[in-house]
Amino acid sequence: MSTAIIIGAGPGLGLALAEKFGQKGFSIALLARSEENLSAFAKILEEQAVSVSTHVVDASDFKALRQTLRGIAQKNTVEVVIYNAVKKQFNSPLQLDVEEMVDAYRMDVAAALLSVQTILPFMQENDRGTFLFTGGGAALHPWMQAPTISIAKAGIRSLAFMLAEELQESPIQVGTVTIFGTIKEGTAFDPHKVADTYYQHYQQGVPEVEVQFKGS
Repeated sequence: MSTAIIIGAGPGLGLALAEKFGQKGFSIALLARSEENLSAFAKILEEQAVSVSTHVVDASDFKALRQTLRGIAQKNTVEVVIYNAVKKQFNSPLQLDVEEMVDAYRMDVAAALLSVQTILPFMQENDRGTFLFTGGGAALHPWMQAPTISIAKAGIRSLAFMLAEELQESPIQVGTVTIFGTIKEGTAFDPHKVADTYYQHYQQGVPEVEVQFKGS
């Protein structure tokens, strides 16, 4: 059974992604900072007969993240990695402390690159694999009240395109889903609808690096 790793598993999109890929036959490895949330998610997935493991880790702790990812890949065939972590902060550029910006970038972009660098050798051994990043419309239309998110989503989008170009001659795929709205159940941006888009992007072989989700 192939494994899908979801980094930054929260109660909205993260859980919906776990349910979607789990229902499609993947075992799921969930990474997040909250042990309480992870326990609740594991119970939900187990009730759906999904094989799941949980790992408490802060994505901005590079050493811990690297060790956790290696541990998973050494025991499982990792076919999909979804980077969904983001540090939410709301102010304005002039109110933003530069150290806060650096801390946010560390989690939102640098840790995504570290995740690829860590798992890539294992995928190359298996001759297949897909990395998917959670992007946001703020990458193209910066949101003044959320400068760290805007900068991070621009960074994650650029990272996805560069990695896709670097790996284009290999069987490893890189894609990003750029979400132009606020994820909320029962709306055009319902997390399960967004999760469907991720799975379709993966299933189609990421013919285009970016899929823009504008509600459905």
